[in-house]
Amino acid sequence: MPGKSLLQIGRFNNNKVKVDKTYQTTNQTDMSKENTQLAVQAAPLPVQVFDISNAIEDLSTADVLPFDLMSDYWSPSEIGESKRVYFDSIKQRMGKDMQSDAPVELSCAFFYEKTEDGAQTIVNGSKRLVGLIEALQIQRGTALLITYMGKKKNATNNFMSDQWSVRPLILKIK
Repeated sequence: MPGKSLLQIGRFNNNKVKVDKTYQTTNQTDMSKENTQLAVQAAPLPVQVFDISNAIEDLSTADVLPFDLMSDYWSPSEIGESKRVYFDSIKQRMGKDMQSDAPVELSCAFFYEKTEDGAQTIVNGSKRLVGLIEALQIQRGTALLITYMGKKKNATNNFMSDQWSVRPLILKIK
């Protein structure tokens, strides 16, 4: 569909998405049958990009997508704290070394969490959580219940590691 960019919010079923709502990010409002389709796999979030070296458009009447691009770092403190999320990806992110406070690049797991007004990105850099996701090759779009189980002393050094329960979720799609 040249000239159109779509954001589809839907339900996952056997690696397919049943589209509940399609948002067009152009000024066209035609919600024809061609926009209500099954997505076979997840795609990057489509957003409009404009050439701002010339005149810029008035944004006062622009639609706001129901998706917060700002990620929230999830650092649970209570044992049993959990989140129901969709796995997105493992990406590198800058953090601080726990011993020296020096900047260090960390592998972090990114998830999507449904909110009252759409969705938001959740990030966690626990080595055990990221390592499990990588080892099991969890696919993007997998629905998970992630529960914080507390800290446990490492067998190989004097540090403590976060413990997690990671359970797949099965959606009952009607």
